[in-house]
Amino acid sequence: MTVREALLSAARLPMMGALFLLLTGQMTAAVAALRDGRKRGARCAYLGAFLIGAAVFWLCLSVIAWEINFPDPVREPPAGPAAFGGCPAWTVWAFEALMAAVLAVEARDILRYRKNHVTPDSVKQAMDLLPVGIAFGDADGTVLFRNLVMDRLSAALTGKLFTDWHAFMAAAGGEKVSAEGRVWQIRLSETPGSSVQQFTATDITGQAGILNDLQAKNRKLRDIRLRLKIYNRQAERIVIAQELLTARMTVHDMLGSVLLESRHSMNDPASIDEELLLQALRNANTYLLREYEGDDTAVDPLTEAVGTARAIGVKTDLTGVPPAEDGPREVLAAAVRECAANCVKHAEGDRLQVDARRTDAGYTFTLCSNGRPPSGPVRETGGLLSLRTLVENRRGVMRVEDTPAFRLVIGLPLPEAPPDHALNRPEGR
Repeated sequence: MTVREALLSAARLPMMGALFLLLTGQMTAAVAALRDGRKRGARCAYLGAFLIGAAVFWLCLSVIAWEINFPDPVREPPAGPAAFGGCPAWTVWAFEALMAAVLAVEARDILRYRKNHVTPDSVKQAMDLLPVGIAFGDADGTVLFRNLVMDRLSAALTGKLFTDWHAFMAAAGGEKVSAEGRVWQIRLSETPGSSVQQFTATDITGQAGILNDLQAKNRKLRDIRLRLKIYNRQAERIVIAQELLTARMTVHDMLGSVLLESRHSMNDPASIDEELLLQALRNANTYLLREYEGDDTAVDPLTEAVGTARAIGVKTDLTGVPPAEDGPREVLAAAVRECAANCVKHAEGDRLQVDARRTDAGYTFTLCSNGRPPSGPVRETGGLLSLRTLVENRRGVMRVEDTPAFRLVIGLPLPEAPPDHALNRPEGR
């Protein structure tokens, strides 16, 4: 069977298919030799093998095309295709086997060369092995180079590979982004001397975890500092009260001694200096009269609450008319203390607005703090829960608002109101 007969029979498909695949492999090897920067001899050998395979493939196509276009046997084909078509069919199979052997040798040579030499593909392979995402792109958004980490990160954010860095940066939305269960830091910088943009994506999951722990510890330390400020304020009052108590006990002891001496003087006047006794009585009476006129330990609860707020760094702006009755005044003082503490602890604020209003139905207290607004609904635990209990025990109502800022509204009935009196329920904004 000749080559012409084989190409016009059922053997044409496997013969041409195998030849095409081998030719494609030869072309790939030739391109690899050119890209790797091989020496001239190697490049010529690879290119020559490809050209020989291409010539055989062209001759086969020429034979098939002539028979299809000119089926008349009278017309003779050109000398080249005619000579090639008259060769035995096994020559083409033998040539394909030779091409396969040459291609195997070339592939082994390329792999060995790339293992021992640095090529452009080596740079890409090294970049793909890095745990850091790296990419370069033009100002118009075209990506010139990217590694596998950048492709993975882009697929997680945008659903496609890193082919448009404008879309990638828009999806990232900032320098820090969470993807694939990790935290990445995205940085954009210009390459010196050109308009090419450089992108890096660094895994900072560990650092982000440490930063979150530090922020939690800082919040706890701020809470402790606030408690220490309140404790120091109370400790000062306790020390002052203790000193006053000690002074009073001393005066009382002195008064007891004076009374004993007075009794002894009445029994034996000659044994007591009358002038010293009268001076001691005068001093004791003067102290007792002053203590009776005003007790310096009696502190107004609202004034004390405002002072406590000032001690922890919160300025209280009081508007309206505060209640004069002890019950509503104590509730307002408790609300000022709790809101001031929460202002520093949760909102990191420094100002508290307090508005006190009285109507025919009762009192309405409105407290607003500055600083960061609540991130969600305010849970009434601890101080707020205790404050609500205090308000409800006095037949009042309390409402806590979290948007757009923290706002506490308390309604109390007048102290003289009967048990079935209508409560002053605060109206909504």
